[in-house]
Amino acid sequence: MAIKQSTLAWMMISSNPKTKQDLIKALQNQNIRQIEIIEPYVQTRQQELIKETKQISTRSGDVTIILVRTQ
Repeated sequence: MAIKQSTLAWMMISSNPKTKQDLIKALQNQNIRQIEIIEPYVQTRQQELIKETKQISTRSGDVTIILVRTQ
């Protein structure tokens, strides 16, 4: 991601969205190149999570990890 997007990613993290609506607004301002979803996450899938994180980190741009717990 370019410098502009990097700045937006920092704004998203520093704004610390607390609601679904805030998170959606922050994401809409991003120029997202790739999304990986591991759902549902259970400890037995830990290696899959690490592998995906390493793979996405090798490309240029920032990586943001969002953890969501549902009821």
